[in-house]
Amino acid sequence: MLKTMFKKYIFIILIGITVFISLISEASFFQSAEKHTKAATNNFNEGSFVASSTKAENIRIPNLCPQHYTFGAPVVVSNEAKKIARRSFYLCEENYAVQFDPATKTPLWVAERLIGSQQIDRYIKRVDNFQPHPIVPKSAQASLADYRGSKFDRGHMAPAANMQDDFAMGQSFFLTNIVPQVGPNMNRGIWADLEAIVRKWSITRGEILVVTGPIFGPGAQTIGKSNVMVPTHLYKVVFDPKKLESIAFIMPNVQIITNKTKNLDQGNPAYPQTTPDKAINCRRVCTINDFIVSLSDVEKYTGILFFPKLNPQQKQQISQQIKMWPIKN
Repeated sequence: MLKTMFKKYIFIILIGITVFISLISEASFFQSAEKHTKAATNNFNEGSFVASSTKAENIRIPNLCPQHYTFGAPVVVSNEAKKIARRSFYLCEENYAVQFDPATKTPLWVAERLIGSQQIDRYIKRVDNFQPHPIVPKSAQASLADYRGSKFDRGHMAPAANMQDDFAMGQSFFLTNIVPQVGPNMNRGIWADLEAIVRKWSITRGEILVVTGPIFGPGAQTIGKSNVMVPTHLYKVVFDPKKLESIAFIMPNVQIITNKTKNLDQGNPAYPQTTPDKAINCRRVCTINDFIVSLSDVEKYTGILFFPKLNPQQKQQISQQIKMWPIKN
C-alpha cells in the first residue's frame, strides 16, 4: 500500500521542491484594526485579516484533483500569495484535497465534496493512526511529538467520520490534515457537532462542497520543536452547488460553552487559549448559530478566494448569505 501511495504522489514532490528555500514564517495575514460584532469573530478586535488586490488568475496552482472542488480550488490571494503558492504542497487524497503550508506546518485549506448518498448508513470503523505525510519532508511538517503535553488535540480539518473506506480513513490522519485545536468543549464539542450537521446537510441536499481551515490572528502561538502554528480561529465554508446557497462559520479556538458542557478543562497555562478563563459562553450558552458569518467574511479574514469558477453574479448571490440552513432528520 505504501508503495502505491508513493507512486500516486511522486509527481507532486516537484511542487514542493523549493520548500527548503522558503521555510521563513510569514509575519501575519493581518493589517488594520477592525472590530467585528459577531461571536464568531471573538478576539478579532486585536486586528483584522486583509486580502490584497492580487488577482486569483495571477496565482497558478496545480489542478490535481478537481473532483474535490468542482467550482475551483481555493486560491490564496493575501499579500504573500505568490510566495505561499510557491512553497506550498498541494496534496490530493482519496476523499479530500489540501494546500499545505510548511511555514505554519498546517493546511491552509482542506476541500471536500460530500455526496449525501455516500453518507447514508455508512460506517467505517475509526482507527486512530496519526502520522506524517509520506511525501512531505519531515522538516516541513509537524511531528507527533509536537502535540505531546500541549493540551491541544490533533484536530482534523477533513473529519475522519466523512471518509468512505479504510484507506481514506487512514489518509485523514495525515498530519497535513491536522491543526492544533482546543479539545474539550471545542474539537470534541461544538466543532464535532458542526461536522455532524454538515454531514446531515449532504444527505438532505444531495451534494455539498466544504472547505475547512485555520485562521491565525494576532498573538498566535506555536507548539513543539517544529513550531506548529496554533490557530486563533477555525473556519468552515459550505456550498450547495445546485441551489447556489452558501453558509460559513468562524469559531474561536478556545473552549466554547454549550448546553452540553459539563466541565471546563484546566488547559495548559503556557497556552492561555486552552484555559477556562478564555472560554466563551455567548452571554449564556453558545450554539452553532452564534458562529455563522458570510462567505465574504471568511474570504476577508483568511485572504483566500473560494469557489473561483462562480461567475460574478453567482458569487455576489452567495457571498452575503448568513441564514442558518434547516436540518432535517
